[in-house]
Amino acid sequence: MPSHEPVPDGRTRRPAAPLTAGLADPRYGSATITPHLLRYLTLVAAERGHDLGPSLRRAGLSAAALSAVDQRVSYRQGSSVIREAMRDLGDPALGLAVGRRQRVTAWGLVGLGLQASPTLHDALRLGVRHHGVTGSMLDYRIEPVPDGAAILATARYTDSGLRAFLLEEAFGSIVALIRDAWQEEFAPHSLAVRHARPPYGDEYERYFRCPVTFGAPDDRIVFGTACLNSPLPGADAYTLAQVVELLDAARTRRRERQDLVQGLEVSVARGLPHVPPLAQQALARGMSERTLRRRLAEDGTSYEALVDSVRLVRAEELMTTSDLPLHRIAAMLGFSDARTLRRAVARWFGTSPSALRGSAARRQ
Repeated sequence: MPSHEPVPDGRTRRPAAPLTAGLADPRYGSATITPHLLRYLTLVAAERGHDLGPSLRRAGLSAAALSAVDQRVSYRQGSSVIREAMRDLGDPALGLAVGRRQRVTAWGLVGLGLQASPTLHDALRLGVRHHGVTGSMLDYRIEPVPDGAAILATARYTDSGLRAFLLEEAFGSIVALIRDAWQEEFAPHSLAVRHARPPYGDEYERYFRCPVTFGAPDDRIVFGTACLNSPLPGADAYTLAQVVELLDAARTRRRERQDLVQGLEVSVARGLPHVPPLAQQALARGMSERTLRRRLAEDGTSYEALVDSVRLVRAEELMTTSDLPLHRIAAMLGFSDARTLRRAVARWFGTSPSALRGSAARRQ
């Protein structure tokens, strides 16, 4: 059993969580998510007279960058912007609003592939296979159910504060795209979510137009067999083949890049407080230091940025889930002293360590 460190006032200090616990997973800081969700969140906010520019800047982003083809954001950046938008707009049903605002073109090549698919079932399979291109912050799988098929959504990280928003945006956008590409009268067979019925629960029935179950064992949207087998008006085998070829090639490149980036992040996280030099990382991967730098640059990052991201995630986890003093945390992260850590926290979060800890305590 882990021991608890005594502190002067007689309390016990919570031990630091293991590196892989919760949001300490270094992938949480990897910039691997396309910014489609944030683009539409920004659009919805602007239509309501609210500028998300300051929130984006605090997350290290900008409205202009969200439109860049190669732009990627991390889960941490995306979740930070979403939380601020939910707070500032004061709309608990914001996820539904962002989902229903999207059109089939919102998903780029995937949207075109959905339109060119022969049936709705084919379109859904394509969307699930390539959901990483759509900017979703959840993961999906499709499975058969009696008289149809279901898309199940699962969270990548334990983040209860955003789970309802992300599910509402995800299922809402799927329905919005189907109505845009096929028929406005479309309704799924049923919808089920694990969270309790919110005060705006009637919005679910009004928008999805189907039975909705709250407090369910999992999160799923179900489609009936007749609906799945319905031909889509834009079906085009040639266009679909082109789209699939492009998406499969991009998926392979993205996976290779993500494997490289995430492998480096895990290596750095395990090495803290000592950061392995880039030359050592390159040697371990059978490439030159110059090649490794070039491959990271192609992914829009650098080794220094990865190290900074790993430290950020670990610092946030340590400061919000433990009572360790700053000098101890600084040493665990490989910083020279607590002052250096304070400067890093100000750069990362735009606030002080004490304010960050106070904010986390208020959320608990």
